[in-house]
Amino acid sequence: MNQFEQFKKIDLTQFIAENFMATEHLFLSMPSIDTELADVLVLAKQQNPDIKIYVVIDNSEESIRNGFGDIDGIDKLLENGIQIFQSDDNLISFVITDIVGYFLFPHSRIFIEKSRGTNAFKIDPVSIKLLKQYFFATLFDKDKLEDNVILEDASNHFKEILEGFNNKLPLSNVIRFDDQKHESNKQKLKINPPNPPDLQRQINTYSAKIQFVELKFSGGNIQNKIIQLPPKAIPINSDELKSLLQTRIKIFQNFDENNEYQKFIKLKENVDDLRKRYLTPIKCRPGKSIIKIEQKEEFFKELNKLKKETETLNSSLLTILEEGRLNTLDLLKKELKEFLIKNEPDELKSISNTEIKERRIEEISNKIVASVKFPQVDKLIMNINLTEFFYDLTWYDFKDENLLKEFREKEIMTNDDIDQIVRMKKVYETRH
Repeated sequence: MNQFEQFKKIDLTQFIAENFMATEHLFLSMPSIDTELADVLVLAKQQNPDIKIYVVIDNSEESIRNGFGDIDGIDKLLENGIQIFQSDDNLISFVITDIVGYFLFPHSRIFIEKSRGTNAFKIDPVSIKLLKQYFFATLFDKDKLEDNVILEDASNHFKEILEGFNNKLPLSNVIRFDDQKHESNKQKLKINPPNPPDLQRQINTYSAKIQFVELKFSGGNIQNKIIQLPPKAIPINSDELKSLLQTRIKIFQNFDENNEYQKFIKLKENVDDLRKRYLTPIKCRPGKSIIKIEQKEEFFKELNKLKKETETLNSSLLTILEEGRLNTLDLLKKELKEFLIKNEPDELKSISNTEIKERRIEEISNKIVASVKFPQVDKLIMNINLTEFFYDLTWYDFKDENLLKEFREKEIMTNDDIDQIVRMKKVYETRH
């Protein structure tokens, strides 16, 4: 590495991996730490036990939500004994070894994964001294001899920079402003305008606090399924018979008395209870509710328990549904035979032989029962499930006056926050 390069494109993890064996100290200041960076710092500590690593970050929820790091990365450093300091709202980023230091210009991983251009500027020895004293003052005693060495190093540093001006410095990628590209940008942004930063920040804030959720429990009305009896299947035009059959052709008779079905009813009640405790229904968005992100993990735990109960019940319900289907067939056949005996069709009145007449009644009853259309039991079971879908709030949601009104009424958002969003929305709409 040419340590006298002032402007560089640095992959920080690679830089640390290439330099940790040649240094006794490593100072790092960043908005936060991601897992990839934590891994290389832990590796440096393991392979060079004598190295002293000092990390300073902005210990805030926002720095992580904004894409500068993650909780796992920070935990990894703590678990491996790497010393972390915090500097709230700090925007100065740098990496310093015993040999060289660079100011860094990190970006949010929300927008781009890796740096695409120059992202580091070499720090002079005096500034390195100042940064160490400012961020890590408790680690160092003031040393006049060291100050003299630093002044000499700084003198050499600036001398080399000035000499570089007399030679040919590496060219930057700075060129004349491209008017055509600017006009193209204007057109694209006019077609699809970006959200104002203040408004977007407000949206992001609430997207991190609340979400839309759809919780669906389907297939729960199985006890009221009615089988279809074709009109032509009834040999007698009798309202009495039709009425009798309609009261008998529920698939499941006395289903509420079944123990397994009672478990199913209890499951439905538990799903309703889950909704009441965690979800706030939104009338202007049918089927959707609001859930607080802080309650989402606990909600998932209880939801997954109910899903497991559903899987278990589906197996037992298959048996009782099949039993219900067969019992309904038997009951229907019995009622038909009794009715036909009391109300003989014309085609039976001329038959004097009792045995033959009974066999004909049996035949007619079987024919009617055979025409009954039962739903497939396995399909009934397949439709019994519990599903959830989550949606983040967007700019279009905050443009919905009915939704904001409901948020206000149900105290999902504070009046001040809603008023602020409405004001920003009006300013935005006025400009566009």
